[in-house]
Amino acid sequence: MTTELDLLSKTELWVEDILLDDVDLTQLAVRAGGVLDLGAEDIFVTDVRDQRVVFDVVSQTVSLDAIAGKEAALLAALAAFPGVTLGNRASVHSFGVLGVIGAPAEQAADILANAAKLEAGLQAYVARSVAVLSTGGEVARGEIEDTNYAAVKSVLGDQGYRVDHAGVVEDDEALIAARIGHLLDEGYGMIITTGGVGAEDKDKTIEAMQRIAPDLSTAVLAEYKVGHGRHVKPHVRVACGRIGDILLVALPGPTREVRAALPVLVQAAVNGLPPAAVAEAIATPIRALWKAHKMGHAHA
Repeated sequence: MTTELDLLSKTELWVEDILLDDVDLTQLAVRAGGVLDLGAEDIFVTDVRDQRVVFDVVSQTVSLDAIAGKEAALLAALAAFPGVTLGNRASVHSFGVLGVIGAPAEQAADILANAAKLEAGLQAYVARSVAVLSTGGEVARGEIEDTNYAAVKSVLGDQGYRVDHAGVVEDDEALIAARIGHLLDEGYGMIITTGGVGAEDKDKTIEAMQRIAPDLSTAVLAEYKVGHGRHVKPHVRVACGRIGDILLVALPGPTREVRAALPVLVQAAVNGLPPAAVAEAIATPIRALWKAHKMGHAHA
């Protein structure tokens, strides 16, 4: 497992007790980058004075296993470069993350092992973090109570998920897409929207989600004739997609349909099913509800 570290603007590292004599600084940086798994465009020499050479790493992140405990290797590579002389006290320093270059070899192994554990734990935490975004003008205006967040929190919370309410957005494709886009950067493993998946002109959620995930998979709940009544689209659908490790799910607005879908959604997510299979899985119990509702009316 490779652990990427954010340098957090602490991008300088420097070598002490080093003398240069007519050295190509660009190639010296390339030599250093080769040791630290950095490309020629990711590291430069920015200062040379008083037996010190300063390198600046342009990349925002570095691989921990590429830099931890690499002081001896870096010094050896520099010492072999034409025109470079290292003194007896030559050493590598940094005020930030790059300081792990100087970690002793025995500590470097521990750093890597602990980082791998931390990363695995963080990934598991993120995977079980859920944002619920409600959509709909009536909900946004307070004309209809938003009961879907409470339903998701109840069902998924009992399964060990952390569930946050991401607010309510009007039936506006651009606004919904923008809110989903922001949520992608907020550390959630699953983003669930409720509402706006119908066949009317006001239903914009799936189209908004497709802006974020063009390969979004959908599953049909019901079909309508376009132009019949208020129907301007042929289907009522649910949807599922992935952006990296983040699962996007679009559910209907009625809370009973949301509750019906959640158990199979959890199971599908745990099993790592692809988006198309997840969409079909969550559609199945909702279709059963619709069918039972129609049969109840037929026998009334």
